[in-house]
Amino acid sequence: MLRRVLFGFCVALFLVANTMSGATFNTFWNMGDFTVPPDPTAHIEESEEHQDAWQQAQQKCLPIDRFEILEDEECLEALQKYFLNEPVWAYSMLYHYDRRDGLQPLPVKLVNSRPQMLPYSYADFLKEDIPYWRDIFDGNLHRTISRFQRVITNDECMELSKQTSIGISADLAKQCEARAMFKYATFLDGCNVSMQQMMILINHPDLSQVFDSKSSSGYAAVLEVIEEKIEDSSQRELARQRFEKGFLHAIWLRYECEPWGYSLLPDIETTPPPKESTSLLWSANLDLAFQRINRTHDTILKIAAKCGDSWAIQSYPLGIFTSHEFNDDVKERHPLLMHRHLGSHTGWFRSELTFAERLQHQAKAFLLLEDSVGENNARKEYDPIELEDAIEYVSDGGQLKYARPLSEILRTREERFDDEEDLILKESGFKEL
Repeated sequence: MLRRVLFGFCVALFLVANTMSGATFNTFWNMGDFTVPPDPTAHIEESEEHQDAWQQAQQKCLPIDRFEILEDEECLEALQKYFLNEPVWAYSMLYHYDRRDGLQPLPVKLVNSRPQMLPYSYADFLKEDIPYWRDIFDGNLHRTISRFQRVITNDECMELSKQTSIGISADLAKQCEARAMFKYATFLDGCNVSMQQMMILINHPDLSQVFDSKSSSGYAAVLEVIEEKIEDSSQRELARQRFEKGFLHAIWLRYECEPWGYSLLPDIETTPPPKESTSLLWSANLDLAFQRINRTHDTILKIAAKCGDSWAIQSYPLGIFTSHEFNDDVKERHPLLMHRHLGSHTGWFRSELTFAERLQHQAKAFLLLEDSVGENNARKEYDPIELEDAIEYVSDGGQLKYARPLSEILRTREERFDDEEDLILKESGFKEL
């Protein structure tokens, strides 16, 4: 019994150690960086009509008045016309500039951990078939919710969401409403995250405890840092525009989501929230609601991905916690995506691969991109100079290492724990009766 209890404790520590800590993320996000990163969607052609829609939105919504904008119908309608035709993944996280650490993601609890594990980048926007917000808010959201309610009563579909389920079952895509499940998962993610972003940016910095500032709001605090820290005037203006666009997107999503509410899985087990709130904006009730939203989202996104839906697979946080058979199927069908995940220094595979082994997967991804879109475009994703040795290794036919199945990882850890426990007991003079 002692062995089982202690092993369970060690597994829990293993899971905690492999979640994304702020310190780990900062390590790989270049602390103190006040540059403006390239726009990963810059290569997507915009129609004149779409460009005009953004001009109209700026005219009607800027400068942002945090007290009035939520009730400004002309502004909200202009934002709707523009953002419905924007890619979903382009707004997975909202970035701001911290006075000490530079460019950082706004610290919200993400419903979908994919952009933390592998931030969306140029490679995600190469295909024409990617989700836009018009696909989510398509005038049929009520039907999407009805399909969700049917799917969660279907045992065969719910089986796909379990850890024990195997690889991709494309034959179940229609029965399990794969595309509708992706749409509703994206709705849950976008609505909850935008709500948190709004709370942080509209309220006084003291309430969120995110910004060390005496400004009137989180929004004003970010603009203050941009003005203070970015010396180049053109870069400063670009940073301000990029941030304001993200904030306007959050404002628009709140407008789209507000009439709907959430339909969630019944009987979800939740863990007790922290006794003390991390900030005045995050209560115990919000924490419990987030857990239910998060569990519902993860369940139906996994169903959609296990049915082979391409949007769901691209959105899913792949790693050692997805079945080995599923990872093998993704590697076969979406090799570029899998190598990007395996190469991520912040992803769910990182505990299984050394730094050098991850670089080799980045090199493989670079070579795949080079073959499909040319070297200049591949450089938008990876720097071949930094990967020079890894590219040479892969080009010469070097073998890439892949993660073991989770069952094998845990079995190895259990065996090692048993051996270590036996040694400790032996050295302590303990004898079993």
